[in-house]
Amino acid sequence: MSNAEVFSPDQLLDTLKITTEHEALKLADRVEASLYTWKRKAGMTHSRSWNVMKELMYETDRNDKNYILADRAETLLFTLKHRFPSLSQTTLDTCKIQYNRVIFSLL
Repeated sequence: MSNAEVFSPDQLLDTLKITTEHEALKLADRVEASLYTWKRKAGMTHSRSWNVMKELMYETDRNDKNYILADRAETLLFTLKHRFPSLSQTTLDTCKIQYNRVIFSLL
């Protein structure tokens, strides 16, 4: 997902050969968890005392990669939900409803 310059969620889903809604829900849970992680990483900044210029270049590159991965995960999740319209709620959605909290905030 991170290596291709042009990302095709349809091609990825075709390659995975998901046949049941249970498999689709497991994938949706994983993608949503990854999306959350990449969005958090993209928003994080670390302060270190060594070579500020090198750190800024590294952080920018890493954040760009995290933004790209998060965007691709979001696209994949959207495509997955369109392929399986009767897909039940993901674990994250269930937790949001159960605890009445916004757990996943988009940047």
